[in-house]
Amino acid sequence: MTALRRSRRAAVATLAAALVLAGALPAVANTGDGTADGYPTWDEVNAARASQSAKQAEYAKLQQALQRAQSGAATTSAKAVAAFRTAQRADQDLADATAREKQLQSRLEADRTRLQSDSESLGRVVSWMYRDGTGLASTSQLITAKDPAEFMSKLDTAQQVAGTWNTLSERAAAAVNTEQNLKDQATSAKKERARLAAEADRASTAASAAQQRADAAVDTASRSSSTVYAQLASLRGTTAKVEERYQLGLQVAEQQREEEARRQQQEQNGGGNGGGNGGGGNVNIGGGVTVDPAGAQAYARSVLPSYGWGGEQFSCLVSLWNGESDWRADALNPSSGAYGIPQALPAEKMAAAGADWRTNGATQVNWGLAYISASYGSPCNAWNTWQSRSPHWY
Repeated sequence: MTALRRSRRAAVATLAAALVLAGALPAVANTGDGTADGYPTWDEVNAARASQSAKQAEYAKLQQALQRAQSGAATTSAKAVAAFRTAQRADQDLADATAREKQLQSRLEADRTRLQSDSESLGRVVSWMYRDGTGLASTSQLITAKDPAEFMSKLDTAQQVAGTWNTLSERAAAAVNTEQNLKDQATSAKKERARLAAEADRASTAASAAQQRADAAVDTASRSSSTVYAQLASLRGTTAKVEERYQLGLQVAEQQREEEARRQQQEQNGGGNGGGNGGGGNVNIGGGVTVDPAGAQAYARSVLPSYGWGGEQFSCLVSLWNGESDWRADALNPSSGAYGIPQALPAEKMAAAGADWRTNGATQVNWGLAYISASYGSPCNAWNTWQSRSPHWY
C-alpha cells in the first residue's frame, strides 16, 4: 500500500470519527417511518440523539440498513444484466442459424440449376447418338468404309460425344448426391433455427421479467436509501447529499481493501485484474439502459471539482473511459463481467453509488470517480496506469 493511499484512508477514518462523535444536534421532527420493515425509524433516530453512545449505535444500524437496501437491489440487477446477456447471445445464435439456413438454401437452388442444365445436355447427347442410327461409329464400319477418312471423322466425333456423355453423367450423379446432402443439411438447419427461435423467445421473456424485478427492487431500495441518508444527515448534522457522498467513499474504500487482497492472491497464482477491463471486446446489452455518452461526460465534468480535480483531469478521464467503455452505460465485457462506464468488476459494486447502477450513467460515474479517488488519487494517475498495462486495466 502506498503512503498516498494510507494517508487517504487515514483521512477518511479521521473524518468518520469526527462526524460520529459530533456534538448534540438540533431536534428533528418525526416525519413518519418511511422505511421498510427492519429499517430504523425516525423515532429511533431522534431518540438516539440523547447520548453519544446511542448515536454511535444508531449510526451503525443506519449503515447496515443502507447496505441491506443496496445489496438486495444489487443482486436483482446483476441477474437482470445476466438475463439480457443471455437473451443477446440467443438472438445472435438465431441470426447465425438463419443465415446458415439461407446459405444452404441458396446452395441447394444453385445445385438444382446445375443439375437441370446437365440433364438437358445429356438429353441432347442421347438424341444425337441415336438419331436415325447414324450417330454411332463401329469397328465393322471401318472394314466396309469406302472412305476411311470419313469414317475416322465419324469415329472421332463419336469418341468426343462419349467423353462428353461420361463427364455429364458423372457431374449429374455428383449433383444428385450433393443435392441430397444439401437437402439434409437444410432440413437440419431449419430445425435448429426453429429451436433457437423458441430459445430466443424464452430468453427475451426471461430478460423482460428480470428487468421488471430489478426495476421494482431498485424503486424500493432507492426509497429506503433516501430515507436512510436523510436519517444519517439528521443524526450527524450534515445533509443527505453529504451523507451519500461520504457513505460511498467508505464503501468504495472497503471494496478496495477486498480487491487488493483478491488481486494479491491472483498475482500469486500468475494473473490479475483491476477495476476494469479494456473495452475493445465489450458488447452493449441494452435492456432499458440510458446510453448517453455525451451526457455522462457532461455530468462527470460537473462533479470533478468536488474531488479537487481540474480540467486536465477531465481530459484524462475521457481518455480512460473511452478505452474502457466508450462511455456507454450498457457496456459489458463478456469474458470478465465488468460493466458500465467505469467497467466495475463485479458490476454490482456500483450499488454503493445507487440502486439504479445498471441503467443510470450518472450513478456509474459517481462510483467510478470514487473508485479512482480511492485507488489512484486522480484520473490522470489512473489513465497513466491503464496505459502502462497490457492488456489495459486500472
